[in-house]
Amino acid sequence: MNKIIKTTTGEASFILEEKFEDEAKAEEGKEPVSQEVKEMSIKIDNIKWRKNESTS
Repeated sequence: MNKIIKTTTGEASFILEEKFEDEAKAEEGKEPVSQEVKEMSIKIDNIKWRKNESTS
C-alpha cells in the first residue's frame, strides 16, 4: 500500500535540433532524418508531500 504521495511541479526548457532531407520537409516539420536534444534544464518550483488516505 502506498502511504505517501509526492507531487513535484516545475518547468523544463530544451533545445531540440532536427535534421531534414530538404527544405519542404523542414517547413512542414515532418519526417526528420534525426532529432537530438542539445540542452535541457529543469527548474523545480514546488514539492508537496501528503498521506495517501485511500480506504482500500
